[in-house]
Amino acid sequence: MRILTFCLALLLPAAAQAIDLSTRIGFADVQSGRSAPLLHRVNIIDGTDDRDSLLKIGPSLGLSRSEISRIRSVSGYVGCLSPSPSVGSAALFLTNQQILTAAHVFFEPSGKRRWKCFFRPQSVDGPMIDLIVDDRTHFGSKKPKAGSNNDYAIVRLVEPLAGAVPFPVAPDVPVKNGDKLIVITAHPAEMEKEVDRDIPVAQGCQVRRAIDKSRSAAATSFFRTDCDATGASSGGMNLSRVNGQLVFRGITITTGPWRDPRYKGAPYSEKGGSVTTALGADAAILAAGRAMAAGGS
Repeated sequence: MRILTFCLALLLPAAAQAIDLSTRIGFADVQSGRSAPLLHRVNIIDGTDDRDSLLKIGPSLGLSRSEISRIRSVSGYVGCLSPSPSVGSAALFLTNQQILTAAHVFFEPSGKRRWKCFFRPQSVDGPMIDLIVDDRTHFGSKKPKAGSNNDYAIVRLVEPLAGAVPFPVAPDVPVKNGDKLIVITAHPAEMEKEVDRDIPVAQGCQVRRAIDKSRSAAATSFFRTDCDATGASSGGMNLSRVNGQLVFRGITITTGPWRDPRYKGAPYSEKGGSVTTALGADAAILAAGRAMAAGGS
Protein backbone atom coordinates (compact mmCIF):
# COMPACT_ATOMS: atom_id res chain seq x y z
CA MET A 1 0.00 0.00 0.00
CA ARG A 2 1.40 3.36 -1.02
CA ILE A 3 1.44 5.93 1.77
CA LEU A 4 2.61 9.52 2.04
CA THR A 5 6.31 9.94 2.62
CA PHE A 6 5.47 12.32 5.45
CA CYS A 7 4.91 10.32 8.63
CA LEU A 8 2.37 11.41 11.19
CA ALA A 9 5.10 12.46 13.60
CA LEU A 10 6.32 14.98 11.04
CA LEU A 11 2.82 16.17 10.26
CA LEU A 12 1.72 16.80 13.83
CA PRO A 13 3.88 19.90 14.47
CA ALA A 14 2.41 21.57 11.38
CA ALA A 15 -1.05 20.36 12.30
CA ALA A 16 -0.63 21.58 15.86
CA GLN A 17 0.36 25.01 14.54
CA ALA A 18 -2.68 24.96 12.29
CA ILE A 19 -4.91 23.93 15.21
CA ASP A 20 -3.62 26.89 17.20
CA LEU A 21 -4.38 29.21 14.29
CA SER A 22 -7.79 27.65 13.74
CA THR A 23 -8.84 28.31 17.31
CA ARG A 24 -7.87 31.96 16.92
CA ILE A 25 -9.67 32.50 13.62
CA GLY A 26 -12.63 30.22 14.33
CA PHE A 27 -12.41 27.57 11.59
CA ALA A 28 -14.23 24.29 12.08
CA ASP A 29 -11.42 22.41 10.38
CA VAL A 30 -7.72 22.94 11.00
CA GLN A 31 -6.44 25.39 8.44
CA SER A 32 -3.58 27.85 8.17
CA GLY A 33 -3.44 30.85 5.89
CA ARG A 34 -2.37 34.47 5.87
CA SER A 35 -5.79 36.05 5.52
CA ALA A 36 -8.33 33.40 6.55
CA PRO A 37 -11.81 34.89 7.05
CA LEU A 38 -13.95 34.25 10.12
CA LEU A 39 -16.11 31.52 8.64
CA HIS A 40 -16.56 28.66 11.06
CA ARG A 41 -17.00 29.65 14.66
CA VAL A 42 -17.68 26.74 16.94
CA ASN A 43 -19.28 26.17 20.33
CA ILE A 44 -20.14 24.00 23.31
CA ILE A 45 -23.93 23.57 23.55
CA ASP A 46 -26.14 22.96 26.61
CA GLY A 47 -23.62 23.05 29.42
CA THR A 48 -20.31 21.19 29.51
CA ASP A 49 -18.11 19.66 26.82
CA ASP A 50 -19.38 16.08 26.60
CA ARG A 51 -16.68 14.76 24.26
CA ASP A 52 -14.22 12.10 25.41
CA SER A 53 -12.16 9.14 24.25
CA LEU A 54 -14.15 6.57 22.26
CA LEU A 55 -12.56 3.83 24.35
CA LYS A 56 -13.67 5.48 27.58
CA ILE A 57 -17.26 6.48 26.80
CA GLY A 58 -18.09 4.13 23.93
CA PRO A 59 -19.74 1.51 26.19
CA SER A 60 -21.89 4.17 27.90
CA LEU A 61 -23.08 5.22 24.43
CA GLY A 62 -24.25 1.68 23.78
CA LEU A 63 -21.32 0.67 21.58
CA SER A 64 -20.04 -2.90 21.64
CA ARG A 65 -16.34 -3.79 21.43
CA SER A 66 -16.74 -4.80 17.79
CA GLU A 67 -18.49 -1.51 16.95
CA ILE A 68 -15.75 0.49 18.65
CA SER A 69 -13.13 -1.43 16.68
CA ARG A 70 -15.07 -0.88 13.47
CA ILE A 71 -15.34 2.87 14.12
CA ARG A 72 -11.58 3.06 14.58
CA SER A 73 -10.96 1.23 11.31
CA VAL A 74 -13.20 3.43 9.16
CA SER A 75 -12.84 6.93 10.65
CA GLY A 76 -9.94 9.24 11.32
CA TYR A 77 -7.93 12.19 10.11
CA VAL A 78 -8.20 13.77 6.68
CA GLY A 79 -5.97 16.58 5.55
CA CYS A 80 -3.66 18.19 3.05
CA LEU A 81 -0.07 19.33 3.49
CA SER A 82 0.47 21.90 0.73
CA PRO A 83 0.59 24.79 0.20
CA SER A 84 -0.69 25.11 3.79
CA PRO A 85 -1.69 22.40 6.27
CA SER A 86 -5.34 21.51 6.83
CA VAL A 87 -6.66 18.73 9.07
CA GLY A 88 -10.24 17.60 9.70
CA SER A 89 -12.21 14.41 10.22
CA ALA A 90 -13.53 11.83 7.73
CA ALA A 91 -14.88 8.30 7.39
CA LEU A 92 -15.11 5.63 4.73
CA PHE A 93 -18.34 5.96 2.77
CA LEU A 94 -20.08 3.03 1.02
CA THR A 95 -16.80 1.28 0.13
CA ASN A 96 -13.36 0.89 1.68
CA GLN A 97 -11.78 3.01 -1.07
CA GLN A 98 -13.56 6.35 -0.66
CA ILE A 99 -14.20 8.78 2.17
CA LEU A 100 -16.81 11.41 2.93
CA THR A 101 -15.76 14.67 4.58
CA ALA A 102 -16.15 18.45 4.45
CA ALA A 103 -15.03 19.98 1.15
CA HIS A 104 -13.38 23.03 2.70
CA VAL A 105 -10.57 20.84 4.06
CA PHE A 106 -9.27 20.70 0.47
CA PHE A 107 -9.31 24.45 -0.22
CA GLU A 108 -7.42 27.43 1.12
CA PRO A 109 -9.51 30.44 2.20
CA SER A 110 -8.62 32.05 -1.15
CA GLY A 111 -10.30 29.15 -2.97
CA LYS A 112 -6.99 27.66 -4.15
CA ARG A 113 -6.93 23.85 -4.11
CA ARG A 114 -4.65 22.09 -1.64
CA TRP A 115 -2.62 19.00 -2.53
CA LYS A 116 -0.61 16.18 -0.90
CA CYS A 117 -3.81 15.04 0.78
CA PHE A 118 -4.21 11.99 3.02
CA PHE A 119 -6.55 9.89 5.15
CA ARG A 120 -5.41 8.15 8.30
CA PRO A 121 -7.80 5.82 10.15
CA GLN A 122 -7.45 5.71 13.93
CA SER A 123 -7.11 1.96 14.13
CA VAL A 124 -4.03 0.64 15.90
CA ASP A 125 -1.04 1.53 13.68
CA GLY A 126 -3.43 2.92 11.06
CA PRO A 127 -1.55 3.93 7.88
CA MET A 128 -1.48 7.41 6.39
CA ILE A 129 -2.90 6.82 2.90
CA ASP A 130 -2.72 9.06 -0.15
CA LEU A 131 -5.95 10.51 -1.47
CA ILE A 132 -6.58 10.92 -5.20
CA VAL A 133 -7.80 14.48 -5.62
CA ASP A 134 -8.50 14.83 -9.35
CA ASP A 135 -11.32 15.46 -11.81
CA ARG A 136 -13.19 12.42 -10.45
CA THR A 137 -13.22 13.80 -6.92
CA HIS A 138 -16.77 14.80 -6.12
CA PHE A 139 -17.16 18.16 -4.42
CA GLY A 140 -20.61 19.53 -3.65
CA SER A 141 -19.96 22.18 -6.28
CA LYS A 142 -17.04 23.44 -8.37
CA LYS A 143 -16.45 26.07 -5.73
CA PRO A 144 -17.93 24.63 -2.52
CA LYS A 145 -18.77 27.27 0.04
CA ALA A 146 -17.58 26.43 3.53
CA GLY A 147 -20.48 25.75 5.85
CA SER A 148 -23.04 25.48 3.06
CA ASN A 149 -25.03 22.53 1.73
CA ASN A 150 -22.38 21.99 -0.95
CA ASP A 151 -19.59 21.72 1.62
CA TYR A 152 -18.92 18.02 1.12
CA ALA A 153 -16.32 15.92 -0.67
CA ILE A 154 -16.18 12.25 -1.67
CA VAL A 155 -12.57 11.33 -2.32
CA ARG A 156 -10.87 8.10 -3.39
CA LEU A 157 -8.00 6.37 -1.61
CA VAL A 158 -5.09 5.13 -3.73
CA GLU A 159 -5.95 1.58 -2.66
CA PRO A 160 -8.76 -0.04 -0.66
CA LEU A 161 -8.27 0.00 3.10
CA ALA A 162 -7.95 -3.72 3.79
CA GLY A 163 -10.35 -5.15 6.34
CA ALA A 164 -12.31 -1.94 6.87
CA VAL A 165 -16.11 -2.18 6.54
CA PRO A 166 -17.91 1.19 6.19
CA PHE A 167 -21.10 1.75 8.12
CA PRO A 168 -24.24 1.45 5.99
CA VAL A 169 -26.64 4.30 5.28
CA ALA A 170 -30.41 4.14 5.70
CA PRO A 171 -31.87 6.41 3.00
CA ASP A 172 -35.36 4.95 3.38
CA VAL A 173 -35.50 5.98 7.05
CA PRO A 174 -35.27 9.78 7.23
CA VAL A 175 -33.49 11.49 10.11
CA LYS A 176 -36.08 12.83 12.56
CA ASN A 177 -36.24 15.16 15.52
CA GLY A 178 -35.00 13.52 18.71
CA ASP A 179 -32.83 10.88 17.05
CA LYS A 180 -29.88 10.00 19.25
CA LEU A 181 -26.48 10.51 17.63
CA ILE A 182 -22.95 9.29 18.26
CA VAL A 183 -20.54 11.75 16.68
CA ILE A 184 -16.97 10.70 15.95
CA THR A 185 -14.13 13.15 15.31
CA ALA A 186 -10.41 12.60 14.90
CA HIS A 187 -9.03 15.10 17.42
CA PRO A 188 -10.86 18.42 17.90
CA ALA A 189 -8.90 21.42 19.14
CA GLU A 190 -9.14 22.75 22.70
CA MET A 191 -11.26 19.99 24.18
CA GLU A 192 -11.87 20.16 27.91
CA LYS A 193 -10.68 16.55 28.29
CA GLU A 194 -7.33 15.22 27.08
CA VAL A 195 -7.54 12.36 24.58
CA ASP A 196 -4.69 10.47 22.92
CA ARG A 197 -4.41 11.57 19.26
CA ASP A 198 -4.51 7.95 18.10
CA ILE A 199 -7.95 7.40 19.66
CA PRO A 200 -11.15 8.83 18.12
CA VAL A 201 -13.17 11.36 20.10
CA ALA A 202 -16.83 10.47 20.68
CA GLN A 203 -19.89 12.18 22.06
CA GLY A 204 -23.56 11.44 22.50
CA CYS A 205 -26.02 14.13 21.35
CA GLN A 206 -29.22 14.35 19.35
CA VAL A 207 -30.98 15.75 16.31
CA ARG A 208 -32.90 18.85 17.31
CA ARG A 209 -34.39 19.73 13.93
CA ALA A 210 -34.43 17.56 10.83
CA ILE A 211 -34.92 19.13 7.41
CA ASP A 212 -36.14 16.30 5.19
CA LYS A 213 -34.96 16.69 1.61
CA SER A 214 -33.99 13.05 1.24
CA ARG A 215 -36.80 12.33 -1.21
CA SER A 216 -35.04 14.41 -3.84
CA ALA A 217 -31.65 13.17 -5.05
CA ALA A 218 -31.02 16.67 -6.40
CA ALA A 219 -31.13 18.19 -2.91
CA THR A 220 -28.71 17.80 -0.04
CA SER A 221 -30.44 16.96 3.21
CA PHE A 222 -29.23 18.44 6.48
CA PHE A 223 -30.14 18.51 10.15
CA ARG A 224 -29.47 20.65 13.22
CA THR A 225 -28.00 19.12 16.37
CA ASP A 226 -26.85 19.98 19.88
CA CYS A 227 -23.48 18.25 19.34
CA ASP A 228 -20.37 20.04 20.64
CA ALA A 229 -17.70 21.06 18.12
CA THR A 230 -14.37 22.88 18.06
CA GLY A 231 -11.48 23.19 15.58
CA ALA A 232 -11.06 20.12 13.30
CA SER A 233 -14.61 18.87 13.93
CA SER A 234 -15.52 19.35 10.27
CA GLY A 235 -16.27 16.08 8.51
CA GLY A 236 -16.94 14.21 11.76
CA MET A 237 -19.10 11.12 11.26
CA ASN A 238 -22.63 11.21 12.72
CA LEU A 239 -23.88 7.72 13.60
CA SER A 240 -27.30 6.61 14.78
CA ARG A 241 -29.17 3.35 15.33
CA VAL A 242 -31.88 2.34 12.89
CA ASN A 243 -33.72 -0.84 13.86
CA GLY A 244 -30.81 -1.67 16.15
CA GLN A 245 -28.17 -1.26 13.44
CA LEU A 246 -25.52 1.47 13.61
CA VAL A 247 -25.75 3.58 10.45
CA PHE A 248 -23.89 6.54 8.92
CA ARG A 249 -26.27 9.52 9.15
CA GLY A 250 -24.11 12.46 8.06
CA ILE A 251 -21.11 14.70 8.66
CA THR A 252 -20.60 17.80 10.78
CA ILE A 253 -19.94 20.93 8.70
CA THR A 254 -20.45 24.01 10.85
CA THR A 255 -21.37 25.30 14.31
CA GLY A 256 -22.02 28.54 16.15
CA PRO A 257 -19.72 30.93 18.11
CA TRP A 258 -17.54 29.61 20.92
CA ARG A 259 -14.98 32.34 21.64
CA ASP A 260 -17.67 34.63 22.99
CA PRO A 261 -18.10 33.52 26.64
CA ARG A 262 -21.85 34.04 26.33
CA TYR A 263 -21.98 31.03 23.98
CA LYS A 264 -19.86 28.56 25.92
CA GLY A 265 -22.37 26.12 27.33
CA ALA A 266 -25.31 28.19 26.05
CA PRO A 267 -28.66 26.42 25.57
CA TYR A 268 -29.38 25.11 22.08
CA SER A 269 -30.75 27.94 19.96
CA GLU A 270 -30.75 28.22 16.18
CA LYS A 271 -31.73 31.87 16.35
CA GLY A 272 -29.04 32.57 18.91
CA GLY A 273 -26.35 30.68 17.00
CA SER A 274 -25.87 27.90 19.54
CA VAL A 275 -26.37 25.11 17.01
CA THR A 276 -24.43 22.56 14.96
CA THR A 277 -25.29 21.57 11.39
CA ALA A 278 -24.69 18.22 9.69
CA LEU A 279 -25.17 17.19 6.08
CA GLY A 280 -27.05 13.93 5.61
CA ALA A 281 -25.38 10.87 4.05
CA ASP A 282 -28.32 10.53 1.67
CA ALA A 283 -29.93 12.44 -1.21
CA ALA A 284 -27.29 14.14 -3.40
CA ILE A 285 -24.39 12.86 -1.27
CA LEU A 286 -25.56 9.27 -1.49
CA ALA A 287 -26.13 9.53 -5.24
CA ALA A 288 -22.62 10.93 -5.74
CA GLY A 289 -21.08 8.26 -3.50
CA ARG A 290 -22.81 5.46 -5.38
CA ALA A 291 -21.71 6.88 -8.72
CA MET A 292 -18.09 7.10 -7.60
CA ALA A 293 -18.19 3.58 -6.15
CA ALA A 294 -19.49 2.33 -9.49
CA GLY A 295 -16.62 4.01 -11.34
CA GLY A 296 -18.41 7.20 -12.31
CA SER A 297 -17.75 10.76 -11.24
